[in-house]
Amino acid sequence: MIRRAWTLLGWLGVALALAFSLGPPTLGENSGQTDKLAHLAGYAALMFWWAQLVVARRAWLAIAVILYGIAIEGLQVLTPARQPDALDVLANSTGVLLGWLAARRLPNLPARLAALPALQRLRL
Repeated sequence: MIRRAWTLLGWLGVALALAFSLGPPTLGENSGQTDKLAHLAGYAALMFWWAQLVVARRAWLAIAVILYGIAIEGLQVLTPARQPDALDVLANSTGVLLGWLAARRLPNLPARLAALPALQRLRL
């Protein structure tokens, strides 16, 4: 049950990345580098989350998440309020690397959560 919920929330993260990247900008034009930090944090979380499920092929997962970020940046040319930015791609890719490293430090989190006595009693 934990793995299924983890997967569902992972797909929600993919959808949110798409929505935030192609929707109207949520940060003002004077946000400075806050935008790049948001990209870095978002893709770090996305990579960390999925790396908990895709353990054996994390390198391929990282490539897929980086390509997803590049594709989204490319799609921004089709939106009126957005434009592709190479620095966003760099921030996304750096976030993927950080997420990968974090997942190596904290592997198999869904199984660890499922093994918690409180969750076993609830039969999640």
